[in-house]
Amino acid sequence: MKLKEIMGKHYDGLSITPGFYHQWNIGIHLELGNDIYQFDDNNRLNMQRFHTIYKQVSAIVPILFKKMDDVLVVVNSYPHETNKVVYPNFFKRYVKKQELKYSLHLHEYQWQFDEDNLFVQQMTLFCKVSDLKLEHLLKTLIHEDFYPLQPRLRKAHCLYAPDVFLINVNTNCIFHLYDDRGCEIINADKELHNKLLETFNGWELQEKS
Repeated sequence: MKLKEIMGKHYDGLSITPGFYHQWNIGIHLELGNDIYQFDDNNRLNMQRFHTIYKQVSAIVPILFKKMDDVLVVVNSYPHETNKVVYPNFFKRYVKKQELKYSLHLHEYQWQFDEDNLFVQQMTLFCKVSDLKLEHLLKTLIHEDFYPLQPRLRKAHCLYAPDVFLINVNTNCIFHLYDDRGCEIINADKELHNKLLETFNGWELQEKS
């Protein structure tokens, strides 16, 4: 299953970029951390916030992904140089079967970011949810802006850390945990969207429908 096929069939050819949530009309943005500040009174990392986020994300993911669901993993890297392929340590660290790396697909394009054009190297991997070290990966995404916390995604030779998107091929739901502040969920299916709104009733969220 290829990313272009899924996005063309279900999302009118929408590109998977950090701004994808704002370009689709059915979505949920969940805020994480319960307004607990990232640092304590001694200017040290407030681990209460991060433990709260770990629990929240651990509750979200089983709702969106079952272990035997097919998933398309999309990893966007933003290299300094356009003539060099950057391999983020995502695949080595967070994919259980290393032979799956031979089925990686690479797509390169320019992305308009504010007034600049950013070069994007987008790698996609089709696998089962059970093929991923998912809990470990999600902690990594939460840690993006906090260097003392491990694990972390490598951003050597890049302007920014990689972005990771998970597409449930069975439901066509797209999940993006962008950092410790929150996550975005978009859907092609209005019925599934409404069910998710009911499920997340009581969470701090904004929705588009």
